[in-house]
Amino acid sequence: AVVSTQSGHYGRGVNCPFYFKTGACTHGDRCSRQHNSPTYSQTVLLNHMYHSPVNLSLTPEMQSVGGLTEEMLQQHFDDFFEDIYVEMVDKYGPVEELNICENLGDHLVGNIYIMFKNEEDAQKAVDGLNNRWYNGQPIDAELSPVTDFREAFCRQHAT
Repeated sequence: AVVSTQSGHYGRGVNCPFYFKTGACTHGDRCSRQHNSPTYSQTVLLNHMYHSPVNLSLTPEMQSVGGLTEEMLQQHFDDFFEDIYVEMVDKYGPVEELNICENLGDHLVGNIYIMFKNEEDAQKAVDGLNNRWYNGQPIDAELSPVTDFREAFCRQHAT
């Protein structure tokens, strides 16, 4: 496909740089570019698995009782992080990096990125996790193209 010089819009044959960098795209299925899932990777994406209590603390009901303290929010996050990390290491193999998205962009909210030491463990995790549930929700696991977490963030929410 060729880049249109009139609109700057890429054709369907071009890979989406946002998907390649973050494993997700703000345009989702409406994106005009390709989202090629890797056939092997060290990185696993757990789609929208983390539900931050920050969203709950913004409701009028929570505001009327004082909301959640920073300490409560941090404790919730720390407990969740530990649960996920220990589960991944115990069941699937050594984890090199674990990142949990807390931003509110629909394409990234609650995404968890787990980089395993090797690709075989990542595939084992995808196979095992797609048959499991967490907090009453099915786990949606897939291999991710993300290899460098320093670049894997949504610039829309950068400060």
